[in-house]
Amino acid sequence: MFKSFKNFSILLFVFLFWPLSLNSASLPDGFPKCFNSDISKSNFCPLNAKLGHKIFLVDFTSRWEQPQIDWVKGRIFGDALISDTAPYHKISYLKINKNPPHSQKFVYSKCRFKKGTGSGGDKVNKKCEGIDQVKNIFGQWKTQINDVEKGFFQNEKADQSLIYEYIVHILRESGADFGNDYKERELVIVSDLMQYSKRVNFFKHCKSAAMLLKPKKQQKADKCKSFARLIKKEKSFANYLDATKPNSSMVKGLKVKVLFINHAYEHEQDLYVTLEKLWKDMFAYMGINNVEIVPQIDFKS
Repeated sequence: MFKSFKNFSILLFVFLFWPLSLNSASLPDGFPKCFNSDISKSNFCPLNAKLGHKIFLVDFTSRWEQPQIDWVKGRIFGDALISDTAPYHKISYLKINKNPPHSQKFVYSKCRFKKGTGSGGDKVNKKCEGIDQVKNIFGQWKTQINDVEKGFFQNEKADQSLIYEYIVHILRESGADFGNDYKERELVIVSDLMQYSKRVNFFKHCKSAAMLLKPKKQQKADKCKSFARLIKKEKSFANYLDATKPNSSMVKGLKVKVLFINHAYEHEQDLYVTLEKLWKDMFAYMGINNVEIVPQIDFKS
């Protein structure tokens, strides 16, 4: 009898507390237990932890067409943003345009608030949170993101395309708040990857011999030479890379995703094949090896 009662007590304990321990174990250290005491009211971020930071670096130095806007919008805003970003991870948007990197400001930089429904970190802690209150704050956060989206996609003119400089600025400068003190970091670059500056011109480096035989007005970037050839030929750029590239601690654990925009009025359709290889080699030279490049699908026949 005593043995049966003991076994029943153990089973009851497991039934009551095992789900709680599983839920607690699934959340990272420092995850806010109660929003009203453990997060900043101004940016929804944890007060005592840096769980993750995702920066969207979006290149507006070339003209966008509406299908490109629609493709990118569906990946960096809306439901995709919410499902791909864990609660209390920071989300920041930065534009590449005519402004130099050091003068550029984030369009938005706050943490993704939890939904109040679902599983894991999105659930309400009933000990100190009310579901209606959590849902209301999530609605406020979502409204802010929707407002950012409405005014985000505006074409701008720029004399240069300082893609490398923006990347390095994010990794090197403390003001970007993108250091390896975050448990997870992802840099999402939305760009045609065509670096164009006084030091180096990818429109020149990415033209085949056959393309160069055409009249200048008909020439487009169509095939990139290798990264090894680039730094061998462009000594100034090679020295510049060595002097400015981030150190190993700055890129530790970093994930990079590139949403490659193919601007048909400037590039041939197969440019991305060699341009992808060029950039992956350049990222590796910077110490960044976790890189995914997603080419935009064709939207014109």
